[in-house]
Amino acid sequence: MLTTAPTSSRHPTLRLWLFASRAVRGLAVLLALAALLAGVGATPLHAQPLPPRGRALLFPEPNFRGDPLVVDAGTVIENLEFLRNSGGRKWNDRISSVRLEGPVILVVFEDAEFRGAQATLTRDAADLSTLSLGDHHGATWDNRISSLRLEFIQPVAPNFYRWERREAERAVRAAYRDILGRDPDERGLRDYRDRLMEHGWNEAQLRDNLRLSPEFRSRDLEAIIRKVYREVLGRDPDPSGHASYLRALRNGMTEAEFRADLRHSAEFVSKAARESITRAYRDLLRRDPDPSGLAYYTKQMLERGWDENRVRESIRASDEYRHLPRR
Repeated sequence: MLTTAPTSSRHPTLRLWLFASRAVRGLAVLLALAALLAGVGATPLHAQPLPPRGRALLFPEPNFRGDPLVVDAGTVIENLEFLRNSGGRKWNDRISSVRLEGPVILVVFEDAEFRGAQATLTRDAADLSTLSLGDHHGATWDNRISSLRLEFIQPVAPNFYRWERREAERAVRAAYRDILGRDPDERGLRDYRDRLMEHGWNEAQLRDNLRLSPEFRSRDLEAIIRKVYREVLGRDPDPSGHASYLRALRNGMTEAEFRADLRHSAEFVSKAARESITRAYRDLLRRDPDPSGLAYYTKQMLERGWDENRVRESIRASDEYRHLPRR
């Protein structure tokens, strides 16, 4: 059998060329493979999205309704008096609900330049009328915000908010009034103030803890429902409303939230509109509204957003008012 030596063994120069060729081809394969791996799912550095910084949407109506004022994380507003919405109205004392997006906390103040009462929001607030102002009985944060700052929280960092003693006590008093319907006792004020200041609690944790207390869970729900219906709507609860709110109260709804919810019902809004119109008629025309006038102004208030001042302006422009004998 005839055997022939490999060509490379007979020609050293050719053998060296073949070795080099194989090495180059191998390097090329490695480079191509590396490029392929790097390209799979990769995004150019300049095209990679930045992590979200967060923002707050501040609404002029409860339940996140109306065109919001959008505030980005890191924003500081010393006076909302100088900001206006698309309709030209000032934002000062016009915020009724707040939605937070991303890792942020919103610190709001009652007065301009970060003065007056202060509150810290760490989650959405669908109705600021359910949040007590703290130092004033009966006063809430609805339409009371005049300055604010939106702070960004590093997602990897613990959410530890540093409280001043006065603001911590204000937060405790407000939470007690909203959740339990009373001022805190001395021990409760001290214990919850320490949890805020020394253990990094926020207001959401404070309020959630109060909802779990035996006092909150043993409330007389039947008495609460009767009282709120009579005070807000001027009547006893109907069976459907009674069942609905009894279920909501059992699931953690506070009396303040219950009261606010009734105030946003169509029945209350119509009732409040009629009362405003009747008051305006009696003050300006010295009589009760006639059926057509009541229907007209009720429609303006419910469908076009008129308030009592706008109704009074319209009445003052009427022929009846202009020809009314002056006292």
